[in-house]
Parts: sequence; structure tokens; C-alpha cells
Amino acid sequence: MILSRSSLLRALPVVLLFTGACGEDTTTTPTETTTTTATATVTATAAPATVVVSASTDASYVWGGSFTVTLANTNSSPITIRSLTADLQQSSGGIVVTPATGTDEAFRYDVRAPGNRIDTNGTMTIPFTFYYSLPNGGRESMVSLAFSVTTDAGATGSVTATVSFQ
Repeated sequence: MILSRSSLLRALPVVLLFTGACGEDTTTTPTETTTTTATATVTATAAPATVVVSASTDASYVWGGSFTVTLANTNSSPITIRSLTADLQQSSGGIVVTPATGTDEAFRYDVRAPGNRIDTNGTMTIPFTFYYSLPNGGRESMVSLAFSVTTDAGATGSVTATVSFQ
């Protein structure tokens, strides 16, 4: 089942509502999401699941933080990553907060994928760095990533990862 970006974004606040608040605890646990299609199974693990942000090294933005996502292919054929979608939204207590009308989050990210192909039973670790400013002036935000994949056998699917910035 392939979900559109808008469907994922609409579902994210509901999922976050049932997620415990992170508070000041800096302990991180990787998050895992698995999506299965006809024969495509891909797992995405983000580490750390909660990123402690610091002042941005990009003068255009206030905050910055880095993490990695590891994709694992357990299919009987190699997969190709076809696309990546990323979104950053301001949050409070792990809940996405919609900005006031006329304002929006500003962000950019660097991704350093080593390629777009993962062999059978292989993994790929992809580093990300986000730079951002929030309309509420805070630093707490949620990053949502969605990867679209295709197997050599023709199956398609998607997998998501979510990271909290504190």
C-alpha cells in the first residue's frame, strides 16, 4: 500500500498524540517502521530518534541537527530507492503544532546517500543534516521522511521514519 505525502502528514498528528513526551531525557531509542507490499519489505531505523539541536552553522537558519537513517532490505531481490520526501514541522511536547496563518517553517537539509540501490539482505545508512527556523521562535520540531522503493522483481512500496528535534 502506497500512501500519499498528504495522507502521511494527516496521520502524523494522530500517531504523535499517542507518543509519550520526551521531556529532558536525552536517552535515544531508534524508531522502526516496516511497510510490506507484494514481495517488498523494507525497514527504516532512525538514530538517534531524538536529536539535541544546536545553533545552525548556516547563517540563514537558527537551529541545526544531524541523524542517520538505516534502510534494510529483506527481499529476495535488490531494491532501488526511487525518491525521498522530507518535511520539518514545529512541535510542542512531541505534538506537531500548525503555524499561525501566514507563517511557515523554514528549513533545508543535506542528505549524503551513498547510492540508491540496496542488495538482497543488505543495508544502507544515509546521513542527514537539517537546518531550520520556526515561526514560534522555538527549536522543538518533528522531521518526517518517506522513502519510495522498487524491487528488481517489480514490487513497489514505501517506508517512513520520524525524528524528534529538541
